Formats: sequence, C-alpha cells, structure tokens
Amino acid sequence: MLDPEISTEPHRTGELRRLLIFLLPATTAMYAAFNGVQQILVPAQVEAFDPGSKVGNLALITTVGALASMVALPLGGAISDRTRSRFGRRSPWIVVMSMLSAVLLLGMGQSTGIAMLAVTCAAVWFTANFYQGAFAAILPDRVPVARRGLAASVIGLGTPLGIMFGVNLASRVGQPWSYAIFGAVFVVTSVALVLGAREGSSADIVVPQRVPRRSSDAVRVFFQAFRSTDFALAFASRASLSLAYFTVSGYLFYSMQDYIGAEHIPGGDVAVAVSTLATISVVTWSVVATFTGWLADRLDRRKLFVGISSAGLALSMLVPILSPTWTGMIVYSFLSGAFIGTYFAVDLAVMSLVLPDKANEGRDFGILAVATGLPQVLSSVIAGALITLFHSYIALFAFAAVCAFAAGFIIMRIRAIC
Repeated sequence: MLDPEISTEPHRTGELRRLLIFLLPATTAMYAAFNGVQQILVPAQVEAFDPGSKVGNLALITTVGALASMVALPLGGAISDRTRSRFGRRSPWIVVMSMLSAVLLLGMGQSTGIAMLAVTCAAVWFTANFYQGAFAAILPDRVPVARRGLAASVIGLGTPLGIMFGVNLASRVGQPWSYAIFGAVFVVTSVALVLGAREGSSADIVVPQRVPRRSSDAVRVFFQAFRSTDFALAFASRASLSLAYFTVSGYLFYSMQDYIGAEHIPGGDVAVAVSTLATISVVTWSVVATFTGWLADRLDRRKLFVGISSAGLALSMLVPILSPTWTGMIVYSFLSGAFIGTYFAVDLAVMSLVLPDKANEGRDFGILAVATGLPQVLSSVIAGALITLFHSYIALFAFAAVCAFAAGFIIMRIRAIC
C-alpha cells in the first residue's frame, strides 16, 4: 500500500485551479484528435480507397484500433503507477506518448491503402490511449474527493470542445494538414499541462508488491478490482453507455449519407453535415457540462445524475427512428448533447469513487477506461452486422437506445455512491 502520509492531491485552492486550467486544453486536444480522426478523416479515407467495401473496412480498422486501445489504457495506468521520477508518475508518459502520437498521426495522413491505414491507426490508438491511461489517473491522484464533481465537469467540458474543434477542423481542412494540426496541438497542450501544473516527485514513493510466480496469478492480481461489486457495476454501466454512443457515432457519416440521404442535407455535403450536427451536440453538451458537475457535488447525488442522463440518451436515440430527416437529426443532436453532457460531467467522478486500491488507482482507472474501448470493438462489429442483416440504419439507433437504458439501470445499483 502507499504510505498514508503521502498524497499528491493539491489541497490548496490555487493549485487545484491551476491544475484544472491546464487540464481543459489538454483534454480538448486529446478528444479533438480522437473524434476528428474517427468521425471524419478515417471514414473519408476508407471510402476513397474502396467505396464498395466501406462498411466492412471501417469496421475492421475500428476494431483493430479499439483492440490496441484496450491494451494500452490499463497498461498506461499500471506502468505510470510504478514510475518513479522527480517529474512524478504520470507526467513523463504524458509527454512521451503525446509526441509519439503526433508522429504517428502524420503517418496516418500519408496512408496509401487500407492495410497501411489500419496499421498506423492501431499504432496511434495504442500511444494515445497509453497517454490517456496515465492522464486519467490525474483525477484520483490530485483532486480531493469533495471537488471531483467539479474536476469531472471541467474534463467533461473538454470532451465536447474537442469534438467540436476536431470534426470542424477535419471537415474543412485538407487531410494531411488536419493530421499535422491534431498532432501539434496534442503535444503543445500536454507539455503545457506538465509544466504549468507540475506534478510532485514520485522518486521516494515506495509501493511494496508481492511478485506473482505464475502468469495466471499475475492476470488475477491485475484484474482484482473486479472483486469489488461496485467497481464491476461501474464498469458494466460505462461499457453499456459507451456501446450505445459508439454504435451510432462511429457510423454517423454513413448514416447521414445512406439513411438520411445527401440529397436531403442542406448543401449536400455529408462531412459538413456531420460537423454541423456535432457542433449542435457539443454546444449543448458544453452548456450542460459547465454546471452539472458542480450541482452533483453540491447535492451529493452523482449516481442519480448518471442514471437520468443514461435514460435521456436512450430516448434521444428514438428521434431519428421516428423522424429520419435533417430536422430530426438536429433534434437528436440537441437532445443527445444535453444528456451525454450530463453523463460525462459526472461520470469520471463516479468512476473515481469506486476504485478499491489506492496503490493501483492508475491501473484500475485504466481498466474502467477499457469500458469505453471495449464497446468500440463491439460496436463496429455489431453495427456492421445490423446494417448487413436489416439493410437499415434504424437498427443502430434501436440497439443504442436499449444499451443506454441498461446503463442507467445498472448504475443505480451501485451502493457506495449516492
């Protein structure tokens, strides 16, 4: 166990404020790269390489990338848990992995075929998610429990800002330049975070560990957090909500193109239409995220906020089914933005409060982050199968609605959090 006297939490208000100020642009840059690449750049590249096989090829690339992220997320948390340096546990990996990601993003922009795109995408997802594994541990490391709703709200605000910046940049700037800008901003904001809100030294922290003798014991120890019922429920709820979100968002480009129809979109430009919907969603998301985290802290009802937002997201998925029009998609974007904004403003705080082992918070937070990466794998396979089987994108929205409802039901069963 960690020495109970050792704490990296910035208890002084000024230190916490400075940390949150630098976390916001870093979070924004990370999600800008994730969403600009996933929602605009990769689908457009896949279609350009082979229009007739775009659905299957996108599912393949998304699956490969998500598998890489599933390995990298807990690995980044676990390795950073054990990193000892005068710069801290997380900061060295934040800097190194942001730089590697930037170089690999340039490689994605130069891809000349499906195979090269799949390899470079997997590499980017690995380094970027290793980064995220270390980055996410900042919340339990350095934010007091009483202020985690506020911190989660700030980080949650970075998500929609990143989506808005990412999809608008990717849809309006040339492909190579988009990749280069994403990489550059990723590095600059990461370095600014490390230098502007310095992490304390971890050189003197001692974490005694019993080394497992067998590989099966090592696996069991690595995943021992699942012995906690609340941790397991939090993982299941987050996975179900993420499955709902990625099943729809991962195929939004093709939904607009083939379900709504380019001829029914103002201007007929699918990429611009997707960025417009994303902008509507994230503006609503941003407005909601600015106060719901604070309100959840004030009322001490974080679990209730997550449950309501999950149910609301499920209802918003029904709008495109009932109204498969450009207007219907605008309404859907507004509603989904409001509910997903509420969810992400509180979700991280809930996740940080179910971590059962102080000495391995980075590892366990990374495992909870896999509840986002794993659905990406499943969503691409499920979405491709649903489209092929039903010959309609309605099945995507119906499936997502069921998953979102399930997420809300599961989260309400956690006992340790109000």
